[in-house]
Amino acid sequence: MDKRFAFLPIFSLLSAAALAQPVINVPPLNSASYRTPGGAGSGIAQGSMFSIFGTGIGPSAGVTAYSFPLQTNLGGTTVQVTVGTTQVSAIILYASSAQVNAILPSTTPVGAGSITATYNSQTSAPQPIQVVAGAFGAFTYNSSGYGQAIATDLSYQLNTIIHTFHPGDYGTLWGTGLGAISGSDAEPPPTGNVGTVTVYVGNTPATVLYNGRSGFAGLDQIDFQIPQGVTGCSVPVAVETGGISGNIGNFPTIAVSASGETCTDSAMGQTLVDMLAAGQTVDFGYIRLESWVAQYVPGSPGGNEDFGFATFSEFTPSSAGLAGYGVSSGYCVAIDCSYGCGAVMDYTGNFGDSSPAQLDAGSVLSIVGAPPESLKPENASGFYYGFLSQDGRYLWSTQTYPVSGTGGTAVGQFSVNDVTSIPLVTLTGITDLQNIPVTGDLTVQWTGGDPTLQNGQITIYAQSSNKTQFEFIQCTAPVTAQKFTIPGWILASLPPSGTGGTAPYTYPEGWIQVGQYNKTTPFTATGLTSGIITDIFYNGIGVYFQ
Repeated sequence: MDKRFAFLPIFSLLSAAALAQPVINVPPLNSASYRTPGGAGSGIAQGSMFSIFGTGIGPSAGVTAYSFPLQTNLGGTTVQVTVGTTQVSAIILYASSAQVNAILPSTTPVGAGSITATYNSQTSAPQPIQVVAGAFGAFTYNSSGYGQAIATDLSYQLNTIIHTFHPGDYGTLWGTGLGAISGSDAEPPPTGNVGTVTVYVGNTPATVLYNGRSGFAGLDQIDFQIPQGVTGCSVPVAVETGGISGNIGNFPTIAVSASGETCTDSAMGQTLVDMLAAGQTVDFGYIRLESWVAQYVPGSPGGNEDFGFATFSEFTPSSAGLAGYGVSSGYCVAIDCSYGCGAVMDYTGNFGDSSPAQLDAGSVLSIVGAPPESLKPENASGFYYGFLSQDGRYLWSTQTYPVSGTGGTAVGQFSVNDVTSIPLVTLTGITDLQNIPVTGDLTVQWTGGDPTLQNGQITIYAQSSNKTQFEFIQCTAPVTAQKFTIPGWILASLPPSGTGGTAPYTYPEGWIQVGQYNKTTPFTATGLTSGIITDIFYNGIGVYFQ
């Protein structure tokens, strides 16, 4: 499913051959957050933009609504929502065979209902819809619900790693889902606050000056002040609506610096960030070797999961918002991957790299180990992935792993050695099969660690899945603290963990682990401004998030 949704008001154009019988593939999603139905912060808010995906739900050539009054029929596509005995027609913003973007009228009753799409007089089978009073989602730079938020300063300049906010500055976050308005959603909306919101910047509630419509139907803006003491290239920003703890659609990030126009903790390094700020194009290669040192439930199959990942990405000043590599120290992000996370994150399950990965570096990246392994292109040119020795552990500490690339159309041949780190950090205080509630804060504890690795930081990773939902949380914290508290409003994003495997070898589909990234080793290649390789050993355990 393609979840592209361009910012105001030009929407993604997806084309597919129209079918006689329209089909909606999944229930409707908030057009900014794409939050999976059933999870915290999900549901379609009254008066908000939503998206449906399918086949034959509109014309093969996409049609966009450009002027008021907006209509309930666009290009022959209509969408009906029924809650109880009330049926309303959605206001269509964009219609194509594969995707329809629309506004749910503010008059729609709150509650469980159904939705259908009609095109060329043919109506789809209904899908469920949950209408809520408020569930805000922030638009993001990559139009996927995660990464750099669409946020602007007072001059409407986009916030990125080369145009940062500063503590005390005022910014505007753009999204949809604050709730119903009193006027028609087909006309320019009235101004005024809509609903009740709490805006978290990092871990701190921010001062909110305005939360309401922007002047365009369905599009909300939240004007807020950056709290003191907050800095980082990837600081999470989250909007909780209705006074309901955890009612947060998504957790994008903003870039904040104490002074100047650039932030200082990007994995690309300050030199490349400064080049972007100076108007130059940057081509960056990132390779990561990763080992999950698993503590399995006694009696279940054991073993490690070792992986290799690589991305080769080009950034310009106008695309600097796509340069996403992790979350800044002291903070957490949560990512909903139930319907996919994008070409890179679908495979990595890790916010450590959410770059566009569009530069061809050849047909294979080779790793010289025992036995030799390789990383091959996955989904999009520029992203390489591979299991390492699927029958057992592959990565060992203090060993040398040469990695080489054959070279491609954009990136030439290269070779670099990764000398792996020593996994000294150990998760403590949590036991196999432990039930962990998501209704409050969670303090994660560890022992050991190396203050010379990852700039003295530790990475915490938690995930939970069941038959319909998959979500993960990633945090970065000072290693010397020996503990870190994941706020309850973030933890609430995790779905209840299912049980995997077959009796007697079952296991919880919840997981929590800690690790440290190794010092980076640079490498060069024709077509790259620079590249780095690193590794991480995670120490983790299976749990049930409930």
